[in-house]
Amino acid sequence: MNVNMKKNILMLTGLLTAFFFPNRCVFCGMTLKEGSCVCNGCLSGIELIKGPICAKCGAPLRAVGTPPAKSCEQCTDLPLDYNKNESLGIFTGKLRELIHLYKFKRRKSLSRVFSAMLLKHKKNYVVSHDVLMVMPLTGSKRNERGFNQSFRIAREISKKVPVMFYGDIIKRKGRSRPQSQIAARKERFSNVTDRFIVKERHTGDLRGKNILLFDDVLTTGATASACARSLYQYNVKNIDILTLARALKEPSMFNFNKKGR
Repeated sequence: MNVNMKKNILMLTGLLTAFFFPNRCVFCGMTLKEGSCVCNGCLSGIELIKGPICAKCGAPLRAVGTPPAKSCEQCTDLPLDYNKNESLGIFTGKLRELIHLYKFKRRKSLSRVFSAMLLKHKKNYVVSHDVLMVMPLTGSKRNERGFNQSFRIAREISKKVPVMFYGDIIKRKGRSRPQSQIAARKERFSNVTDRFIVKERHTGDLRGKNILLFDDVLTTGATASACARSLYQYNVKNIDILTLARALKEPSMFNFNKKGR
């Protein structure tokens, strides 16, 4: 079989696959181009955080009938070691479904979708930092998922902005219970205390830098806070957090901007 015939067979196979098994939007079923799994119309329906947010964890503060405040009760009760977090949206609805598809169903093409959304809505926040890095993933989770979901998104972002990308230079030490199995906030904090270290070859590059740590979801801020502590010992200037979503116990109590694009 010559080269041209092989190319023709591959092309025909691709066309037949696209015809009989088209990519469709996971929400509305619209036929999409290859590699896509959500249409622009459904992306525009993702709920974005708007209005006043907690100066620390990024949770929206303006509940119906109450005036805005500077911080939420959660952050007042148990202070965090990083400066602040900003999230694209609340961990609910379509955003939650897409994150689950990305993490657990290996829809890796969503890394480009998420990075584009973050650059559209959070670019100024990103470029106000010197270094972009990601929260560490345990070895078992990496093996289970086959990839580090936060690393892929952050890497895509770093290609479009003048910010140094240090990737996953923070690593876990020892073993601890998965945070997802712990409900109590204080217990989540104690579970990750002194569990993170910085890879030695990068420690000299951190002095005086404004660091942006990226993760997919911020729940209590325990992991982010523990990672921040591991970085501050190397005389960094500031540590902020960027996340796709902020998990809340009662998301229906807060205001959103449903015009996501």
